[in-house]
Amino acid sequence: MRDLFFPLLMGLALLLAACSGPRNDLSSDFTLSLESTTLVAQQGGDRTLQLTITPKSGFTGEVSLSLENAPEGVSLSPTSVRVTGTAPVTQTLTIAVSSSVEPRNYTIMLKGTAGSIVKSVNFSLEVLPTGSHNLSGIILSEGAGAPVQGATLRLYLQGTLMRTATSDGEGRFALDRLPEGVYRLEVQKPGMAGSVVEGIRVPDMSSITVIQKPAFDASATTTPPTLNITQNGTNSLEGQTFTNTIPFRVQVDTFKDYVKPMRYIYVALGRTPGSAFLSQTATSSRSFFANTEDTGNQTLSGSQVAGLGDTDGEKVYLEVVAYDFNNNRSHYILPVTFINTASTQTNTVSAPTQVAATAITLTQAVGFYNVKAPLTFTVPLGKGQVGEMPLAAPEGSNLYVEVRWCYTDSVVPFAFDIERSADGQNWIRVGTVGGARSASCPTNAFNRPFFFRDASPDLTPGQSYSYRVVARGANRAESASSSTTPLPPFFAPLQAPADEIKNVSKTPNFVIGHPQLNLGADGAAYNLVLWDTLTGESVVAWQTLGGGLLLVEFGTGDEGNRIPQGEALVYGLPGGNLAVYTDTAGLLDSSRPSRVPVDVAQGTATLPYNFDGYASLPELQALRTYAWQLYVSYAYKYNPAEGYRISAYSIQTWPSTTSFIRLSRPGTQVFEFTTGE
Repeated sequence: MRDLFFPLLMGLALLLAACSGPRNDLSSDFTLSLESTTLVAQQGGDRTLQLTITPKSGFTGEVSLSLENAPEGVSLSPTSVRVTGTAPVTQTLTIAVSSSVEPRNYTIMLKGTAGSIVKSVNFSLEVLPTGSHNLSGIILSEGAGAPVQGATLRLYLQGTLMRTATSDGEGRFALDRLPEGVYRLEVQKPGMAGSVVEGIRVPDMSSITVIQKPAFDASATTTPPTLNITQNGTNSLEGQTFTNTIPFRVQVDTFKDYVKPMRYIYVALGRTPGSAFLSQTATSSRSFFANTEDTGNQTLSGSQVAGLGDTDGEKVYLEVVAYDFNNNRSHYILPVTFINTASTQTNTVSAPTQVAATAITLTQAVGFYNVKAPLTFTVPLGKGQVGEMPLAAPEGSNLYVEVRWCYTDSVVPFAFDIERSADGQNWIRVGTVGGARSASCPTNAFNRPFFFRDASPDLTPGQSYSYRVVARGANRAESASSSTTPLPPFFAPLQAPADEIKNVSKTPNFVIGHPQLNLGADGAAYNLVLWDTLTGESVVAWQTLGGGLLLVEFGTGDEGNRIPQGEALVYGLPGGNLAVYTDTAGLLDSSRPSRVPVDVAQGTATLPYNFDGYASLPELQALRTYAWQLYVSYAYKYNPAEGYRISAYSIQTWPSTTSFIRLSRPGTQVFEFTTGE
């Protein structure tokens, strides 16, 4: 029995040994393959590779992985993969690179071992130095720059993903430790069109504004169009040198994914990357094309290149922005050297005069490819002064500073450089427009002939900025500076009568929130509209001051509106005549009227029905439904250092020329109520 048991025991041991570990008989085998054989990683970073192990002739078991010829500090995980069936096994490998690895190219062998079977595959690893540069910015939608929260950003360098990020509640993002280079930034978010910026130059560009519009069709592709930008369809444009004119041709790659037809293609020239796409000025312009995939052979010249370049050749940036039918947006930035031989470069020039900087903050209630608003609307300019202000926001900007000035000297400058300072000492150039002269210099700053709109993404509400304009020819002549402090977005909520409420008085009180003090503003302007929903929006029951502005100012002292803190002034200029409705301090009316009651502590203003005498009826009709809204609403801030002119506006809403109903903007609050017996 013992003689029989021993051979059985040995046979069982051999069987168990054969069942454990890889099958390494003469016919079993496997192969290794990589999805990509090139990898780029930064010092201190990591990247992934996709490995596929394909078993042959019944191979199963554990394959040990290792790196050969890798520098010290490059590691692999995981270090083994188990093959259990007949199908290929795919595994994501992480290649980690320590900060001590020397930046250069390496050829590395990935080796797989299972018993006596040894297989290998090579890949190249390019190690980039850890950079010291940062790129920050903001993502804004079409709603005058309403921030896009939760968008996914991917930053690529030479086709390699370098960073990912998600925009915060203000639409902002920050990417750090970037090496010098030319980057591509892709932005995606469900429900939004795709957006890409190609040619971001780090460190030349430290901040950028990215426009991401809502998708026209959320089910359609959100891949932005791919552009081919050349001189004439053949010759390269990027990096070339041009004199006085720049030839270009923009073609959409119709073999790539995008939504036909194209909506718009814009082409412009700027000195600072990302600066070209401000709205057109009096002396500078851009090219525009609609409904085309090919601009044909074109040139930038005249006002499109005014003030840019010099006789020796200056590095400037040609920028192209294109939208397809789904609002997918492509923005390309290409450097060129531009020689400008304009004779005005030899002129001896004088300083510009009457420079006025005005910050304008917009809310989400605006929308545009082109500004869907009146070209001008009426605003207070200072104490007791009313005038017209143009509203022409640069694309996608919810905050910009409009700088206006005069130049009356007979000698024409080559260019006007607009410079900004946050401390009044250190100045940076934020833009350039072509030089010109005009004998006109109106008192209303918004009517002055020359202007520039600074929509830099680093503009911050509550931060004071100084601006000056430098006339440039054979010399530089600097203007006196002008300051402004941008306001945060303004929202005055409707409070009473509440929405859908019934049995309201036929002479109701209309209560609105007035958050002026919380905003840091010195006052706000309103116009209220009330209409009968039965007769329709075309029949107005009441519009305060007959369409004029009602100005509400809670006291901010001598450094603000010159009204004592805790006091209030409510007034208007119906028919051009001053009318004081509330004056708690008796500043303008010693009788201290209170026809428009205010609550400074609670931040409210109450507008009694027909307090101004402009209602169509002495009281509303019984058992009728009415609708009301703020037709105009914006806050403003005085500048005591510049004669108490208003140097900042924060605009909630203003009259629309596109709406078919009596709404100032699609996002404006409208409350309905029903009167009682």
